[in-house]
Amino acid sequence: MAISVRRADEADIPAIQGIGLLTWPATYLPFASPGFVLANLNSWWTEEAVRQTVEEDLTFVACVGEKVLGTLTLGEFEGEAVIWKIYVLPEAQGKRIGLALMNTALQHVGDRHDVRLEFVKGNEHAQGFYESAGFTFDFEEDPGDGSTTVWMRRKAPAPVS
Repeated sequence: MAISVRRADEADIPAIQGIGLLTWPATYLPFASPGFVLANLNSWWTEEAVRQTVEEDLTFVACVGEKVLGTLTLGEFEGEAVIWKIYVLPEAQGKRIGLALMNTALQHVGDRHDVRLEFVKGNEHAQGFYESAGFTFDFEEDPGDGSTTVWMRRKAPAPVS
């Protein structure tokens, strides 16, 4: 199975939206309330929200052939690179698609900058994946919706002197 990763464009918006709509319930319902999942589906995965990330941030899609199976959005927060979203269709998980997306994002950022990301506490699968990619715990915050956001950071390699 050959995985290709490319920058998303407007034509990918329905596929990206579909990934979110299928992945969020499967990922979050085991440890979060249905209300939390629905609220986030209605804020982050509408056509308008996905269009905004494609237009304003750097969004990648991972494909096998022409089928879009995963997505990742790379943006900026407090002057640092942040991976905002990385999702792979449930039936395509475990096939190195997330790894291909992560490697593309890390190559884009380069090895001279830290990279941050965040996830909802309780998503142990995501935490393990991020730790295997070299991310470590940074801090937790309470966004006020009953969840806890865990921030992780992957430090840039120290310069050789």
